[in-house]
Amino acid sequence: MLKVAVGRSRKKDIAEAVEEATRSCLLQLPAQEVSLALVFSTPSSITAALLKKIKSGLRPDCPLIGCSGMRIITPEGTQGEGLVLMLIALPKVKISCGSIKLSPDDDAYLAGQGLGIKLISNVKEYRRELCLMFSDGLSEAVSRLMEGLQNILGKSFPFIGGGASDDLRFKQTFQFYNEHILNKSAVAALFAGKLAYGIGIRHGWKPLGKIRAITDSSSNVIKKIDGGKASGLYEDYFAKTLAELKKEILPINTLYPIGIYLEGEKEYLLRNVIALNDDGSIVTQGGVPRGSAIRLMIGTKESCLEAARQAAAQVKAALRDKPIGLAIIISSASRAYLLGRNIDAEIKAVKTVLGPNVPLAGFYSYGQYAPLGALSYYGQTYLHNQTIAILGMGE
Repeated sequence: MLKVAVGRSRKKDIAEAVEEATRSCLLQLPAQEVSLALVFSTPSSITAALLKKIKSGLRPDCPLIGCSGMRIITPEGTQGEGLVLMLIALPKVKISCGSIKLSPDDDAYLAGQGLGIKLISNVKEYRRELCLMFSDGLSEAVSRLMEGLQNILGKSFPFIGGGASDDLRFKQTFQFYNEHILNKSAVAALFAGKLAYGIGIRHGWKPLGKIRAITDSSSNVIKKIDGGKASGLYEDYFAKTLAELKKEILPINTLYPIGIYLEGEKEYLLRNVIALNDDGSIVTQGGVPRGSAIRLMIGTKESCLEAARQAAAQVKAALRDKPIGLAIIISSASRAYLLGRNIDAEIKAVKTVLGPNVPLAGFYSYGQYAPLGALSYYGQTYLHNQTIAILGMGE
């Protein structure tokens, strides 16, 4: 039987914060029953002793993973400072955890394969069900990492996760593995055995204008669209020069991403625009293959909140209305920017569907990982931008 405990803290003293969150959890769930600990923390709450203090209250062999987030998600809403701890007891499920370094000099595809091999090694005799992964949200090699992991686990094997974020300085993010605070790394948990779960994934952005084609690109740099310079997509729509647009990159990034059409999928795959280069090329967060059909997209606060409700409804439908024991929410930092002071409305929207008392935890990320065909799980897992991804587990 699934058991869950969630504790949080806003205290600035890290020892006091850990004690508050851990004490709250252990009053709900004895340490000897915990199968996995998840920790999400804002950068200001991360110290060398953070994870060691949390681990000291758990069994020595209890695995712990997590990461940093520009905001964290708790049952009470979101926090710009502090940490949230979720303890999960799954007595009928085997959980294998691992970490891998993402070196700029190495092929991230091989790193993904290495992580997959580590995860499988401990659960070879069990039926593998789901993978949960957190990685460096500033890495440009996440797509390759995911491809390598899927090469080992299976191209359509369901996994969900997100890119660790910082306080929007885009300098350094952190990943958590047992008592170790890592950077430029990926951490993951592989669940095997009998597990009831559902995945929801939605963004709410709508297409604008005509379909266009990527005629020249390299990795995450779009060089040509319909044979012309890529920045023309935005110059034409806004009737502004490239120099003017470069000064407005944050609102463009948030409100007007690029949507990639994928045949057979219901939603466009979003790509944030993180830079407009002087040569007219566009740098995106995540790869855009040459030949892709794309459209300019637009989002609003209302469509953002409706997407959160739809993602939660997907989780509920996938679990076939079984009681939902927990929800892990990985939303986009861009959605936090768009919603502004109304950011807690996104969590309230999820709870209106999943239930007001569902234990939940999560963070606002730089990139979300989930299959687009979330209801059937037959879709390949992609790197998403400006999306909310929800993992629910049933009792």
